[in-house]
Amino acid sequence: GNCDTEVDQMVLEFPVLTEYMLIPILGAGAPPVIFATHGHIYNENNLPPFHKGDILLHGHTHVPAWEPFGNENLYLNPGSVSIPKENSAHSYMILEDGLAKWKNLYGEVYHELML
Repeated sequence: GNCDTEVDQMVLEFPVLTEYMLIPILGAGAPPVIFATHGHIYNENNLPPFHKGDILLHGHTHVPAWEPFGNENLYLNPGSVSIPKENSAHSYMILEDGLAKWKNLYGEVYHELML
């Protein structure tokens, strides 16, 4: 999110000042990764090095997206709970037990994918 200043880091127990985080998707032979980033540096117009099946996740634009691209890759953007852009719904994404879900604030599921 936008909680990425030194003041925010002082009260959090996990790193928020890095440019990205790689989250392995466990259970696959050669596991793809979720490349999680804010989106102001790495995004759909400036991709990091990717492998087949990797996922780009960022929220910088506050515009929701669930779009396949490239070599079986996926671009995800949860939108925003508080300040959605381009007339999009207030939305968020969760990853729990290998299941990715994109939901609105009423709990309605737009998309889900078992990773």
